[in-house]
Parts: sequence; structure tokens; C-alpha cells
Amino acid sequence: MNSQKFPSWAPQDVISEWKEACDEMDYWKHRFPTAEPDTEQADILYRLLTYPDMKSVWEKLPKYRIRATSFASMVQLSSIYIETKPHNLTPKEYESWLVEVNETAIKLAELIQFSRYDQFLQEKYFSKRNKLVLKNMVGHSLKIFDPNVDAEQHSKTEPEYKRWPDLNPGLLSTNLRKLASVGSDEQVGLLGTEQSSVKLEKPNHPNAKRSYFIKKLTQLIRSETGQPLREIVAKTTATVFDDPTLTERQIIRAAP
Repeated sequence: MNSQKFPSWAPQDVISEWKEACDEMDYWKHRFPTAEPDTEQADILYRLLTYPDMKSVWEKLPKYRIRATSFASMVQLSSIYIETKPHNLTPKEYESWLVEVNETAIKLAELIQFSRYDQFLQEKYFSKRNKLVLKNMVGHSLKIFDPNVDAEQHSKTEPEYKRWPDLNPGLLSTNLRKLASVGSDEQVGLLGTEQSSVKLEKPNHPNAKRSYFIKKLTQLIRSETGQPLREIVAKTTATVFDDPTLTERQIIRAAP
């Protein structure tokens, strides 16, 4: 397929993402011809780019300063419903799971304290750091043979590793106790990406994946714009799950 087969209103950047997804599928299909290819994400993008109801969605996004590629990423992220703990737990089950995690962390911290296990994180850290330091030292020394480098000036410089921060993670038992003091895993996020997870009252319901999608997409859009944008969520959900009967009332009921 090429961009000419898409409607004129389909965003070119998202068409490019769809093509990349197709290229990746082709790559893995040639590597493992007997394996069943995972087409879900490419299928979702194709629907977003071709279903007529999406025309008004793409046209409204600039009003809320949402880039087309960002919205496509929101939709793809919302479509990933992990059917394992703790993601498929009800709110009550999740609270019980948190208690179990905290109690287990404390118990393990007490078991390994003062043993060699307690130095596990530090050993991994220093092993990796020492390799990088050695590589940096050798690279710094070899620069003296570079004809483009002033040898006298270079001899006055220090290797870069001496300016590296100390990221020693500390003892494993200390980290486990810190883990136990955290209120929930929602407070843990890489590079400040902390965000409350979506919990379903009926995680095993036949429509659990759709309910998760509605809640997650609403959460992401609200985080981006400060508004739930029900119409956009309704039309996008109807497109992804191929259910044109879906209404905004159902969206509000699923994600108040």
C-alpha cells in the first residue's frame, strides 16, 4: 500500500508510522516464516487512518494542541491490556497485593541482610562501572597519538570518568526497605513518568479490554489537555473495536 490509498484527511506522519509497522512485520515474517505475525498495532493504525468517523477526530486534534503522532501513540498504549498481576486486579485485590508486596520485601530484606546477597546490586554496578572506566582511560590515553590533538594540552586534561557521578545503588536490603515504604507501584516512574494505573472493577469481563482502553485513553487525553474529550474517545474506541453503536454515554459510564 502507499499513501495514495489513504483518505486525504489521514495524517501523513501517522501513515509513515503505519508503513514502518508493516515493514517491521515483513522483516519478522521473513525471519520466522512459520510464526504467526503480530499485526494488532498495524491494524489499529490502519483503522485510525481509514475509518470515516476518524476524519472529524483528526481535524479536531489541533484545536487541543495534540499532535497526530502523539494521539496515535496514546491509542496504541491504551490498546495494551496486560492480563496478569497486578494489571488485572480489582481495586480491592490490588490493595491486598500491595500489602503482600510490602510484607515480602521486608521479609526478604531481613533474610539477606549482612549476607553476600546484600551486595548484589553494588557488585553489578561496580563491575559495569569498572569496565566503562577502563575503556575511558584507554581512550583518553590513546588520544595522544592523534595528530589532530595537541599532546602537551592533552596531558593536562583529566579522563572524562573522573567527572562521572557516583550512582552506587547501595545494599539490596536497603532498597527492599525503601520499596516497602512506597505507597504503591504507581509512585514509581522512570524519569518522572509517574501516572496512576487503570483499575477495572471486572477485569475478567469479556469487554475488559475495551473498558481498559476507554479509561486509559481518557486518562492520557485528560493529562494532555485537562479535558476528557468524550466525543474523540467515543469515536476512537468505536473505530479500534469496530463497534459503531458505541455512544458517549457509555464512555462516561466507563470513565467518569
